[in-house]
Amino acid sequence: MQIVKIPAERIKVLMSNARYIEEKGDIEISVSNEEGITIKSKDPVAEWKAINVIKAVGRGFNPTIAVNLFSDDYVLHIINLKDIFDKEKQRIRVRARLIGTKGKTRAIIEEISGAFVCIYGNTISFVGKPEEVSIAAEAANMIINGVSHGAVYMFLQKERKRLESQKI
Repeated sequence: MQIVKIPAERIKVLMSNARYIEEKGDIEISVSNEEGITIKSKDPVAEWKAINVIKAVGRGFNPTIAVNLFSDDYVLHIINLKDIFDKEKQRIRVRARLIGTKGKTRAIIEEISGAFVCIYGNTISFVGKPEEVSIAAEAANMIINGVSHGAVYMFLQKERKRLESQKI
């Protein structure tokens, strides 16, 4: 049995998709106000993977994306902006830079890296294959560190070409 806590406003999303998540991961989910979300399964590996699925839903991902984490091919990576910036004003500025005008920057990071990106509260989260998540997280860290968007887009293009040349 595993216990996970997620933001209260995301519990409704989790519970409305609980049956879908339970079927995909061969687990049982129950919610308690005091303890959080309890995960039970006969398979300890499924329980362990379900922790990341629940965390991903809690960080704003759609459950249909989060269930990819039941696969060995997918990983979850979370960057907490509170660990980097003390002031809320700084976190707001960085979130705005990461999202971009009308979501352009986030969309470009997703499209080129192949990873799913979710900016929720004070966190930036990534779901995807390890190499995709690595590229997306590096691009996000570049933006966090103040690198221009143009330089970040060039980095993403270069990494995409490198990945494509490795597949050939």
